[in-house]
Amino acid sequence: MQLEFSMPTRTVHSVSEITNLLKRLIEQHPPFKNVWVQGQVSNYSRPGSGHIYFTLKDEQNQINCVIWRSSADRLRFLPKHGEEILAQGTIGVYGPQGKYQITVSRVEPLGIGALQRAFEALKQRLADEGLFDNIHKKPLPKFPQRIGVITSATGAAFQDICEQLRKRYPLAEVLLHPSLVQGDGAAQEIADALQTMNQRDDIDVLIVGRGGGSIEDLWAFNEEGVARAIFASVIPVVSAVGHETDYTISDMVADHRAPTPSAAIEHIVPDQDELLAQLDGLDTWLRTTIQNQLNGHEARIQELETRIAPEQRKGEIYQLYQTVDTLDVACRSAVGRTLADSDNRLHTLVQRLDALSPLATLKRGYSISRKADGEVLTASEQVSVGDRIKVQLAKGHLTCRVEEFLDEDHQK
Repeated sequence: MQLEFSMPTRTVHSVSEITNLLKRLIEQHPPFKNVWVQGQVSNYSRPGSGHIYFTLKDEQNQINCVIWRSSADRLRFLPKHGEEILAQGTIGVYGPQGKYQITVSRVEPLGIGALQRAFEALKQRLADEGLFDNIHKKPLPKFPQRIGVITSATGAAFQDICEQLRKRYPLAEVLLHPSLVQGDGAAQEIADALQTMNQRDDIDVLIVGRGGGSIEDLWAFNEEGVARAIFASVIPVVSAVGHETDYTISDMVADHRAPTPSAAIEHIVPDQDELLAQLDGLDTWLRTTIQNQLNGHEARIQELETRIAPEQRKGEIYQLYQTVDTLDVACRSAVGRTLADSDNRLHTLVQRLDALSPLATLKRGYSISRKADGEVLTASEQVSVGDRIKVQLAKGHLTCRVEEFLDEDHQK
């Protein structure tokens, strides 16, 4: 009996085949197409090609990373050796070495210190380009007719601006372009709003800002995209980020900086009380000037009475009286028309502004309801039975509790 042995079939792969197989498996795995990795930067290098190579490591492992030059040129923050960062990118395989790596598209620093360093780096770079130079600052209009505002539609900043404008200079109108002012996407929305507002031809000045907050909350106003959109604006821009002492990049590149949104109005428009006081002063000056003219003519008449022959005196005196009367009537009429026109225009525009004011709507019996976190309620689905809500009236606020729903979408 003869035994036969069969050898197992072997499939032999080249190194490149195995590398390409792993490369395809990794690239086709959806979670690897967009990953966020936290770690410490080491082995940082940037050769003449402009690409950036580094290793991201933790206490036990490390992974290679690369930032292509096209991505590096648009990043506002670049990693440095020894820093803790968050890197976003795609996991792949570098074939010649058979190593997996992350192709990084975004880098974020970790911690306040890193944010401050990113701020200083961008500040220096934009300063070197001349974006902060006074030669580029545009003057603010003396009597603006329409003011554009870029801020949150639900924040207190816009309400503060409207209230201050109503008190100070109700002749001007306000046009709001709502935008996010913090968090992901806020910087892009602000930059887009600036471009949109600049396509209009009826805006005299722009206010860009928000209320106060931490450095993280205000970070959208330290983004390069916002800074360049402000610099490119044809309309004068007032940066009004709600912080008294610290400056943002937006403050530095804007044509004018205000410490708060309401303070921006004080810089942009005159005070109506001061204008009225100036009109009163002008009225007093005109009346004094007219009276002095009359007194001068009366003195002239008296002088002529002593020099003119009796038979000519009466005719000369009558002519001088007629001249004085004509001047008096003309001056008083001109002053009256000027003051009346100014007063009518002021009251008309005040009435227009009041009609457009959200407060006027409240005075007609409407109200604004908000959740405890400040979100404006527009549908009953936003709350549940037992929730506490705040109701704003024309005068004062109410705190209420939801007892039941009366629409078709909810059951009691």
